[in-house]
Amino acid sequence: MKIFKILILLHLTTILLFSQGHIDKPFLWKVTKDKQEFYLFGTMHLQVPELQILPKSLVTIINNSDEIYTEIPMDISTQLEASKFVIRNDNRRLKDILPKELYKEIVWYLYKINPKLNISLFDKMKIWGVSSSLTSLKSQLKYPQMRAIDKVIYDYAKSKGKIVLGIESIEEQLGIMDKFTLQEQIISLEQALIQLNEKRDYIEELKDFYLKGDSEKLISFIESMMFQIPKYKKLEKKFMTLLLYQRNLIMAKRIDKILQNSSNKTSQKNYLFAFGVMHFLGEKSVIEYLKSYGYTTVRVK
Repeated sequence: MKIFKILILLHLTTILLFSQGHIDKPFLWKVTKDKQEFYLFGTMHLQVPELQILPKSLVTIINNSDEIYTEIPMDISTQLEASKFVIRNDNRRLKDILPKELYKEIVWYLYKINPKLNISLFDKMKIWGVSSSLTSLKSQLKYPQMRAIDKVIYDYAKSKGKIVLGIESIEEQLGIMDKFTLQEQIISLEQALIQLNEKRDYIEELKDFYLKGDSEKLISFIESMMFQIPKYKKLEKKFMTLLLYQRNLIMAKRIDKILQNSSNKTSQKNYLFAFGVMHFLGEKSVIEYLKSYGYTTVRVK
């Protein structure tokens, strides 16, 4: 009887956990050109409870789609392959690479999160991999079983027998990070530590703007998180060019090619493209490029 009560309690806790919040206004666009019609959905790469349940409008679109494209393939083999790109191929430890003070800051930050965490866990990682891991560490420890919404979309679409592909390869996406010099990666790591040590909860703020569907506040927030020190502005420009603008152009060209190939066939397919929301917002976005190709985009309410 006691075990039964515990199971009921766990079940109720799960229900409460998943009902804490939801996406009020999805970043969802309907795109048309002539007789073609498809959808764009902006995701957020956060592993939090509120992003485990897909909006009803998005579920309907997935159900009616023939093919769904995420940024990269979300299958297990691709995820395993991704881990290889983060590993350095030298025999050095972080202690041998990072400035002493920065190394100490990471050790202290890990200790504050959990005294059992050891920096040796990151010893073989590339510096950009350390930055990425530290930024999402708290969330991953708090919600170890959570999936990013991209994976939720993938899992649901596969359960419905849909074809799910990546608009980029894992080599293309993660290979970009190696275009930053070691010094640039160290500067980025320093910036990440500054933000992580501030009292503001950036992840919570980011999540809230995303859930509310507030594009203007989301753009302003992202801009406020960029490199604030004037001498690092050149690095900021490189980040935006490589990680956003150039990829946006490639994504838009590939979407256009997919749609053109579909229009040449007797029966057109229905498509959904689900990428990180910032690929659809602001200047030089995927949406801006698609408009230049003659597509019309409308935010779905």
